Amino acid sequence: MGNRQKGRETESWELDEISNLVCIPRYQLDKIYKDFRRVSKNYLLDKTEFRRIYKDLKSYSPNPPDYPHLCDYEINRRNNAMADRIFKTFDRDNTGRLTFNEFISAYILLQSAISPERRLQYLFQQYSQDDDYLTPIMGRRMIENMSDLYGVNTDYQQVWKSLEAYSGSQNGHIPQAALKNYFLNDPAYASAFCNGVQVPLPPPSPQF
Repeated sequence: MGNRQKGRETESWELDEISNLVCIPRYQLDKIYKDFRRVSKNYLLDKTEFRRIYKDLKSYSPNPPDYPHLCDYEINRRNNAMADRIFKTFDRDNTGRLTFNEFISAYILLQSAISPERRLQYLFQQYSQDDDYLTPIMGRRMIENMSDLYGVNTDYQQVWKSLEAYSGSQNGHIPQAALKNYFLNDPAYASAFCNGVQVPLPPPSPQF
């Protein structure tokens, strides 16, 4: 969809902006960016490297999942399935590569240490062409991507009609606050933001 995505170096002021918005210490963000540059090619990260980074992130989790009954192969397969689901959500142009901006969006959304409000605020800015409103096209993309990521069955058109009716939309544009309230108050999304990413796993591998 569209032309092949081109990576670029992230400017210092952009890192400052991310750090200030979601309260990730700048030194930590610098380390994340340094690691991204090291494993990416031309500032673009492929799915294989994202799988590896995802596993590294999970290994540092204070509450990693415990699978005592699963073999290493099955654990690896489940991790890859989850990583691929996340990768697809943030590969917005379907290029098979993530820019640093897309990668850090995934990183931020998965960090339970960052408040849901701050995560949503950052996410909104990635989809918005305006600081306060979201267009129907970008709103649909955001809602559908979040539905895919969290495994939530959502009727986009019904959601958008409700938002238009109760948010005081302007020319079909929805205020940031209305969309944020929707994600935080909808039971399925609220649970996902509090408990982490919950997506369907593939069926167990056949035993031969």
